[in-house]
Amino acid sequence: MTLLSVTDLHVHYPSQGASLRAVDGVSLDVAAGETVGLVGESGCGKSSLGRAVLRLGDRTSGRILFAGEDFGAAPEGRLRAFRRRLQMIFQDPYGSLNPRHSVGDILLAPLTVHGIGKREERRRRVHDMLDRVGLPRDAAHRFPHEFSGGQRQRIGIARALILEPELVVCDEPVSALDLSIQAQIINLLAAMKREMNLSLLFISHDLSVVRYVADRVLVMYLGRVVESGPHDRLWDHPQHPYTRALIDAVPDPARRRHASPLPGDLPSARNIPAGCRFHARCPIATDLCRSVDPPLRSVAPGHQTACHHAGH
Repeated sequence: MTLLSVTDLHVHYPSQGASLRAVDGVSLDVAAGETVGLVGESGCGKSSLGRAVLRLGDRTSGRILFAGEDFGAAPEGRLRAFRRRLQMIFQDPYGSLNPRHSVGDILLAPLTVHGIGKREERRRRVHDMLDRVGLPRDAAHRFPHEFSGGQRQRIGIARALILEPELVVCDEPVSALDLSIQAQIINLLAAMKREMNLSLLFISHDLSVVRYVADRVLVMYLGRVVESGPHDRLWDHPQHPYTRALIDAVPDPARRRHASPLPGDLPSARNIPAGCRFHARCPIATDLCRSVDPPLRSVAPGHQTACHHAGH
């Protein structure tokens, strides 16, 4: 069953007298119990898309359905019921927690806002959630500054999950953490997904992280999805040169392969290039690529790419 369906989403911002096209016509689906990875360089529009999906940021146009209901058009009075079912884990475990509130108050707040349980039941749920994310119960009486980055992200995860949502948008949830801590947080998210039957939209700039958490992967470049498919097929048979470049940028000790940085810089979303958006950085670009914007097309069951030369 499709839980989230996004159709032709656009997020444009006014910027220096022009329109910055952060998200420029993205469509995606997330099934119940599925993890969809959204990967791309910083500045490609991933976070803008994630925030727009949850209506935490404005969208220019596009349709958002959640469990078959038009979430994108829901009036303010209807949003609270949706909010309980959709949550977000933020990138910054330092800036996303109110330093003036104790951890207990941070976790109690969503329960209070949504009128869930009496006082004692809410406190029991806070203690249970601290147990589930691997923090001691006495953490409820402490403040965010008393915890490490990894522990703060566990608090952020607890806050997102305490309402028992159906869909969680994870916006670069491990990028600010050390590598050893990243693995712990990814394992925690995987365990919580199984335990609570969650659906995840997992946003990251690191394809190697997405590879281990996602069932399907969408590769985003300059506001558009340029390739999508099952994670194993995308890793083993990438069809878009940008996807290949992201894979090459991941070091592989098993193959003694060093990371190969992607050449060039991401163009400005205020001035989108004509033709394929990647052509200025692409090693196989032709005149066709410089003049005609390639649409997403199927190259295998469940596998799509926007490249004129896919399969060649």
